[in-house]
Amino acid sequence: MSLSRLAVLVGTALIGFGLPLPAVATPAPAAQREDNPSAVAWLERAAAAPDHVSFHGTQIITSWGPQGSSSAMLDIVHAASQGSEISVVGSAASAGAKAFVQRANHAAGPTVDGGPLALLEATYQLVYKCCTDTIGRPAVLIEALRGDQTVAARFWIDQSTGLLLQRQLFSDDGRTMVRATVFTDLEIEGSEFIGHLPPMAPGTVESVGMSNVDGLRSQGWTCSPSLPASLQLFDVHQDQATKSLQFSYSDGLFNVSLFEQRGELDPAAVAGYTATTTAEGAPIYQRYGMPSYVVWSSGGIVYTLVGDLPFETLGKVVAAFPHTPPPKVTAVQRTGTGLAKIASWLTPMGALSHKLG
Repeated sequence: MSLSRLAVLVGTALIGFGLPLPAVATPAPAAQREDNPSAVAWLERAAAAPDHVSFHGTQIITSWGPQGSSSAMLDIVHAASQGSEISVVGSAASAGAKAFVQRANHAAGPTVDGGPLALLEATYQLVYKCCTDTIGRPAVLIEALRGDQTVAARFWIDQSTGLLLQRQLFSDDGRTMVRATVFTDLEIEGSEFIGHLPPMAPGTVESVGMSNVDGLRSQGWTCSPSLPASLQLFDVHQDQATKSLQFSYSDGLFNVSLFEQRGELDPAAVAGYTATTTAEGAPIYQRYGMPSYVVWSSGGIVYTLVGDLPFETLGKVVAAFPHTPPPKVTAVQRTGTGLAKIASWLTPMGALSHKLG
């Protein structure tokens, strides 16, 4: 596994340990419901815990989809004053691969395992389920419920430190697990300092800011304020090297980034992807896993969707974006094209075309 591949994995699975987030967009009004104050308080503590608690642990991330399950085992050394050194273990293909995720900038808003807490509170009903334990540590269990009272997520939070020990995400039926993140062992450190950080490539990505979204729309970029499944736009960045834009969406649990770049889709870029079409016949290319990718082009823009959404939700999100179906050719047009080709053979130049190249 390359460092860039590891960065994608870390970015989608462990963003809550340190990636800085800009100001969260104002969420859409939630339905009338009451969050349990204890549930909110524990999630706030979980969001703040990595700033105060250093630890060393092994974490397993598993996702389930149409092609089965995929998993990754990570060794995490977290220094509260610095951030997290994350290494992929248990895979010969990625042996030695490391990444460093800097300490979060919480002036932008707290997150729990990558999801903005403000959006989590706005989208789901948060319920306190009292006491339990996991990996031999006393914990509290918090559930996030949808409007129909199905379970969307479960959080196990360490009673002693406030660290998030385990998280499970469920599909719309509230029973089918689609993603799980769990520490299999955890050692709390009195103090931790990472002396030799993995090399970090110079960054060319800069924040665009939510205040500039209208201007981007006027330039022809697609930047919807919201997507199906209550996903809200909360972040916009631009890569100064490629001029591509990254639009980040979340509902507090599931996260997805849409990358847009002007140009035409390079077929080599989707080698190994599954080719399919939209209902209108527009081609798209997808690869489900951890994370999932969907790539297509429309109107001179190449779109790449990357996220941890359940498979059925991913399809709804993709359908919400522009797609250009292939041109329709009628029977008359096909006949006309054929007759024109035959006619070309009857002309002097047509008869010599095969010799002229």
